[in-house]
Amino acid sequence: MVALNEITAHVAALPIINATFSNIYVVREDGGYTLIDPGPVGTAPMILALDRQGVLPLARVIVTHAHPAHAGSLARVVRGTGVPAFVHPEDAPFLDGREPPLLPRGHRRPLIAAIGKVVDLCPPLFKMEPLVTGHAVGSLVPLATPGHTPGHVCLWHKEDRVLFSGDALLFDGTHLRLSDDELSEDPPRARASLAALGEVEFDHLLPGHGPPLLTTAGARVRAFLRDEGIL
Repeated sequence: MVALNEITAHVAALPIINATFSNIYVVREDGGYTLIDPGPVGTAPMILALDRQGVLPLARVIVTHAHPAHAGSLARVVRGTGVPAFVHPEDAPFLDGREPPLLPRGHRRPLIAAIGKVVDLCPPLFKMEPLVTGHAVGSLVPLATPGHTPGHVCLWHKEDRVLFSGDALLFDGTHLRLSDDELSEDPPRARASLAALGEVEFDHLLPGHGPPLLTTAGARVRAFLRDEGIL
């Protein structure tokens, strides 16, 4: 059985190995767990098993952005549990079938597209709830950080002083960095939108890939954004 990697009083990582090395997080709420970014196709069976066993009773799913590495298992998890899914309206068309799956730009795109001809990278989910900037879903407040994808959001957990940064801001274990320009839909917009992170107080940064930055995250992120000329 998978054991949660507890990070703060309400936040944990779900250590499911996956092909895209994407981080999957859960937040303990009244009435169940919020699942953040269920990961690529292939993670759903373990998530559903944990839900059915009562280890991880889900209340909702939130997606930071529509790339298949983070949202590929969304439809199967939601269909298997019946919980609502929350997605920013700008990214929703790539997840509900109105548009083809949103693949990262750059040199990886042809390979991912080729895999997509064999594997359904992002099965459509036809009913989703809109994430509205500044309006809490459970204990999480969405912050608009578009650019990596049109509707990318970060999520702020005020009580535990945690920021879930998706792919807007990453940490390699030593340095903070932006997503590579070639992977983002609009790199200048992705960069400028990070100014929103200077408006909230947090101690812990939990990115979509790579290790967390704990305890000193808020100060280090603000210093990084100043050095980058964003703040």
